[in-house]
Amino acid sequence: MKCKYLVRFIFIILPFLFVSCTGENRVLEREDLFILPLGYMADELNYFLKPDSQLPGTSDLFIREGRVFLSSSNAGKIMELNSYGDLLGFYYNPTINPEPAQYLSEDKENPVIVRKWNFRGIDHLAVSDEYMLVADRVDESQSMIEDRILHNRIILRFDHKGQFVDYLGQEGIQGSPFAYIQDLEITDNGEAVVLTRQCQKQLVYWFSRQGDLMYKIILDKENLPIMEEGGWSAGVPESLIPDRNAQKLYIKMDYFPVNDSPDLKSVSRLYTLDLLEEKYTDFFTIATLEVEVNGQTLDGIYEYLGITSSGLHYFLGSDFSGRYHLILMDSTGAVKVERVMFIEDSGILFRRFFLSADGLLAGIFYEPKGARVSWWRTDKIADNYAQ
Repeated sequence: MKCKYLVRFIFIILPFLFVSCTGENRVLEREDLFILPLGYMADELNYFLKPDSQLPGTSDLFIREGRVFLSSSNAGKIMELNSYGDLLGFYYNPTINPEPAQYLSEDKENPVIVRKWNFRGIDHLAVSDEYMLVADRVDESQSMIEDRILHNRIILRFDHKGQFVDYLGQEGIQGSPFAYIQDLEITDNGEAVVLTRQCQKQLVYWFSRQGDLMYKIILDKENLPIMEEGGWSAGVPESLIPDRNAQKLYIKMDYFPVNDSPDLKSVSRLYTLDLLEEKYTDFFTIATLEVEVNGQTLDGIYEYLGITSSGLHYFLGSDFSGRYHLILMDSTGAVKVERVMFIEDSGILFRRFFLSADGLLAGIFYEPKGARVSWWRTDKIADNYAQ
């Protein structure tokens, strides 16, 4: 009798063990690399313009070969650190930052590179084999008004020792300023892609690694893709991301039904714009995300994070309960990976995600206790699905 009960117990509990293990494997574990104190010293980051101020700023994050680059618009500085949070490089505006005396030693063994530059308002940064690229504002005397749009941004280029090389404008090296820079990307070939916004129009500038303008793409209502059937909105371009290897641009479009209907839900597509062929060559429909709010099931929206060198597209959506849903899709629109991430949004003042070429997902999160840098080792998952 005892044997029968034991066998029955094993058969009953095994399905639960299987479900439990499967559920745990679907959760991505977060690794917190380090937390920087909020402040104004060289090894601190600040989010607000001044102490006791409520005027927020912005930050950007870039990771390359184990080095973490962080920028702060209000502080006018860039920090280069290793994955443990040790400072390797400090590039700062001396008019708004105290002198980092502890890192100015003449000792040749001092590992910290310190450089001064009058940063005026850093928006984005990116790092290639040759350069550190920084989207910054120009002096007011250099700004321009074109078609009633303010143009006051440029892309600064520094070498890996922090020495200024040149800057990129609309026409290339030492060109005229850009309008508001929405994003700055770098391809695997070292080509810089600057994405700007001008009211209802988006302009994309694609530069060679030398700094020559290769493409200028204008995206407005007339040349954005629309739904073939009637009854849909014109579509909203949620994000633009360049391919890492080819001269292609991926455009995520969100479409909504013109009239409310329980049978129609929002639709998101990812289009491929081939710059060589000068046309849209492909698209696929992005998987749907359902979100339950106050007992009602609503349509969620996936944010497009970008593409890896191996061709996997990353999408991230939140259900507003601290649960984030990550999906990885291939070029045909097939979902290859689904995972869940837990991020407590309630205490976060500001966040920004970063996707590396090999598929590592990282983020910077400003919290009351400091600026936290974390990552999720999705690069290990992406290796299994390299195309």
